[in-house]
Amino acid sequence: MNHKAPQQSRHLVRRAVLALGTALVTLVALPAVASADTPAAWDKAPHVSGLDYLLVLVLIPGGLALLISLLVSLPSMINDRGYEPGQSWRAEPEWFGGPQKGVEATDQLSPEQIESAESGRGGTSGQW
Repeated sequence: MNHKAPQQSRHLVRRAVLALGTALVTLVALPAVASADTPAAWDKAPHVSGLDYLLVLVLIPGGLALLISLLVSLPSMINDRGYEPGQSWRAEPEWFGGPQKGVEATDQLSPEQIESAESGRGGTSGQW
């Protein structure tokens, strides 16, 4: 008997209710905010031209995005020595979560030390 199907359907129902609730709150609250008027004590806002809006809301963010994209891709444009499939690997090997003294430290361990370190800790053996 598959017990995951009822859990998945409950999960989907919860997500649907959450999405509908969010949509309802947005539909009710958004027009109230949009119809708010500025307080009478505030000064009148200066006129802003369409070119100013375009500059601030489109051109400056677009220019920043292009500049950041260029700066990110510039190293690969200058130095095109990346790894290509089929080539031999030229970099030093990495062992994330390995011994703190490096890969060479594993040669100094006896099999008993390795087994005692692995017992009860999980890892690739899947024993917790």
